[in-house]
Amino acid sequence: MKPTLFMVLLPALAALALGACASDSPRGGAADMLAGETVVVAGGSGRAGRYVLRELKARGLTPHATTRNEAQARVRLGIDAEGVEWLEADLREPGQAERAVQGAAFVICVVGSREMAGPNSAQFVDFEGVRNLVDAAAAAGVRHFVLLSAIGASDRESAANKIFKGALEWRFRGEQHLRASGIAYTIVRPAGLTDAPGGVQGVKLWQGDDWRAHLRKTIARADLAQVLVESLRNPGARHATFEITNEAAEPPGSWRAQMATLRADVPAPAATPQ
Repeated sequence: MKPTLFMVLLPALAALALGACASDSPRGGAADMLAGETVVVAGGSGRAGRYVLRELKARGLTPHATTRNEAQARVRLGIDAEGVEWLEADLREPGQAERAVQGAAFVICVVGSREMAGPNSAQFVDFEGVRNLVDAAAAAGVRHFVLLSAIGASDRESAANKIFKGALEWRFRGEQHLRASGIAYTIVRPAGLTDAPGGVQGVKLWQGDDWRAHLRKTIARADLAQVLVESLRNPGARHATFEITNEAAEPPGSWRAQMATLRADVPAPAATPQ
């Protein structure tokens, strides 16, 4: 039988269709850009860090992660601690922050304070620790720095900032230091974090830190981790700050298209008054 034009073109059409499906996959093509590069997860032993490590490993990567105590991290994370290059570092110390990013191409910072006062409070962890890491990353030539913050960080009157006695103001100062660093960056401000399974609900991205309209919203840490890692490769996320929450009305995977249309921080948001 003489081949028709359709029969000749069918293999090419099939290849294009498969390529389109792969690129729409949550992890399709993402590892290509990151393959062979060092991705440092600062705060990798924390509650959000666990999910970022899982996401990177699911993409075929070997994450490099900081923790203050590797032995404790391995006990706490169990199997999630396997397949990770661990580095003990206290980011409150500039020299240790420098060590943490040596040879790194990318940094995902998910550090977070859990205390209201003292050396482990927001001032010393969410600001000074982040500042040290940003400065070290700039000096080391890191290509992209993704910072986990929180909705309401830019508004000292936000509910979360009041509940946590001004802790979010320190997070915002860390944001501002990153914006001024000259590094390509992404700042992600999630709603309340949960350990619910990822991929169950859609994900919504927005900008402007409108925390009042999303006060009771949450997002699964597994979904957040996917967005944090994707921010390293999606051009729309460069030099952008955005908020994120789970949203049942959003189609699965639609957040990638939302990310592609984000506005860059030009000019950067005004600093919180001293």
